[in-house]
Amino acid sequence: MFPDNMDWTGIEDRKGKKLCSACGPAKYAGGAPCDKGGGWHGRFERIFLPKGEFKTNRVGNLEHIESGSENHRQFAIAAAQTKEGPT
Repeated sequence: MFPDNMDWTGIEDRKGKKLCSACGPAKYAGGAPCDKGGGWHGRFERIFLPKGEFKTNRVGNLEHIESGSENHRQFAIAAAQTKEGPT
């Protein structure tokens, strides 16, 4: 989780949630940039999945709710289809 001293302007609904680097705030409340938020870190491939269609299963893997498949890549959607768009 990101600390409370972040600038949550425009993303207030995300405050208090566990977020990835791309979904977290980009700067601190005082205006200084944050090196851990606001953009994709690029350490591994970013895959977009349909919201609400996955859960963490009993062994800790991502599982498609309807099919039970752990192959999340088969359900990937293009970044252009997401609300966020490519980053």
